Amino acid sequence: MKILPFLLCSVLVSAASAAPLKIGAVYCHTGPQKALDEPSWRGAQAAVSLRNKSGGINGRQVELIRIPADSSPASVAAGVRSALQTNPDIAAFIGLSDTDLALAAGREARKAGKVFVTSGATSPLLPSQLGGRFFLACFGDNVQAAAAAEWLRAKGAKKVAVIYDRENTYTRLLRRYFAEAFAAAGGTVTDQIAFQAGETVGLPADLKSCDAVFVSAESAGDAGKVIAKLRGAGFHGPVVGGDGYDNPSVWSGNALAKNVFYTTHAYPARGADAADATMLSAFRANYRGGTPDAFGGLGFDAARVVMDGLARGGKDLARQIQGQTDVAGVTGAIKYSGGRRIPAKPVAIIDAQRPRQVLRQITPSRVP
Repeated sequence: MKILPFLLCSVLVSAASAAPLKIGAVYCHTGPQKALDEPSWRGAQAAVSLRNKSGGINGRQVELIRIPADSSPASVAAGVRSALQTNPDIAAFIGLSDTDLALAAGREARKAGKVFVTSGATSPLLPSQLGGRFFLACFGDNVQAAAAAEWLRAKGAKKVAVIYDRENTYTRLLRRYFAEAFAAAGGTVTDQIAFQAGETVGLPADLKSCDAVFVSAESAGDAGKVIAKLRGAGFHGPVVGGDGYDNPSVWSGNALAKNVFYTTHAYPARGADAADATMLSAFRANYRGGTPDAFGGLGFDAARVVMDGLARGGKDLARQIQGQTDVAGVTGAIKYSGGRRIPAKPVAIIDAQRPRQVLRQITPSRVP
């Protein structure tokens, strides 16, 4: 009879060790960020499905808990708080494609002492704002802005005007980094004109003398409104923007896509940073709901960064990620070297008329 308590304890320990490892996935299901977050959510699901098929992590399955939101900072913050109340054993969070939303969600994760790996929020300031448990799986806005500037200069552009949305941290930072990078590359920024949703967009006085216009907009839809005004004013030169444009369904068959280019996350990455063909094939095979794209790849890679850290064990997940991450991501290799929590990754240049094809991949030589 004395053996029964021992057996009962053994059963309980075994059951506890078999409990799933939980990862919270913060992805907007409504609002303007849905276009970027839904593919990322499916990519994260693909990564977890693939891991679970191979036995999970140290014998435990991984449970991905979606935390939906409406594209507002208040909504993502409330979602993280609610998830922690319901599942206090969440090991880490991933998600989001917008800087302001990542800042709001990251603050809640920081309060709980949890790691947060953003799949697509690109502000390079986020790690310093949110502390040592916050990581980017994507490049920073300074990198994509530098790539755009370098590409335009290589195409012969000398004078560029900038039009930007002043409401969002993402669009303000992208504008600032681009202007700095273009000037450093020997170009001239003739104007920097701010606009706000619902307002009439102002245009540069010397528009026709510009070789190109950089439009820093939050989404492809917002960019389209500015581009329509530029074309209506007689400017038919190149219009360039950032990864907020990356919504192929908006550009496909759209007359406004002509001579429009944007930077986004390389998928699939090529060259030294490329994921091996086996992993890329596995990602595509496990992706559900449409054609995988750059943001789907980011969700896949962010989930793999967290699972890679969890697989190494140890009490401090942030330290495991910081010091030992070496993920051959489908959007580029992910390592956190020199104390940085942003990976060095290639930037894709996309022609909006062919939004599912990569025109070029650039690793810029000088980054603001």
